[in-house]
Amino acid sequence: MNIDLLKAEIVRQGLTISKVATAIGVSDATLYSRFSKASGKPFSLDLAVRISDLLSLSPETAYEIFLKKNNR
Repeated sequence: MNIDLLKAEIVRQGLTISKVATAIGVSDATLYSRFSKASGKPFSLDLAVRISDLLSLSPETAYEIFLKKNNR
C-alpha cells in the first residue's frame, strides 16, 4: 500500500480525503482511519475499486497504490 501516492493523486485532482469519502459513500472517519498507519486497517477491495473509479486511476497506478508492497 502506498498511502503517499494515493494522497498525492487525491491532491493532484483537487480533492480532499473528506470529499473522496463523501463521493464514495463512506464516512470521513472510515476513510481517515484507512489512511492512518497507526490504525492498521487495510483498504478493502471494494473501497480500493471505488476510489480507483472516482480518481479514474489506470490499472498500473491502482496497482502501485493498492497492491504493490511499499518497501519503506
